[in-house]
Amino acid sequence: MTPEFEDCTDVLRSLYAFHDNELTAAEADDIRQHLMACEPCLDHFQVEDAMRLLIRRCCAEEKAPEGLRMKMRATYSRTVVGFEETS
Repeated sequence: MTPEFEDCTDVLRSLYAFHDNELTAAEADDIRQHLMACEPCLDHFQVEDAMRLLIRRCCAEEKAPEGLRMKMRATYSRTVVGFEETS
């Protein structure tokens, strides 16, 4: 196991990224190994997985009203990302 995931706290912090497939293959494998060996973390993972499935199922049919969708698009199109250079 890599040092990044050597305890439960690190694994639990990474579960959202794991669920969203945002980890490298090696990181995901490390989390899978940990989940197979740690029942409390596996329980936590399963609860989050069930919640995500429930939310997905409940929200799949509803769409935001067109007026709200247009406001969101306008907001996104006006958003500017900037950064400061450090010396």
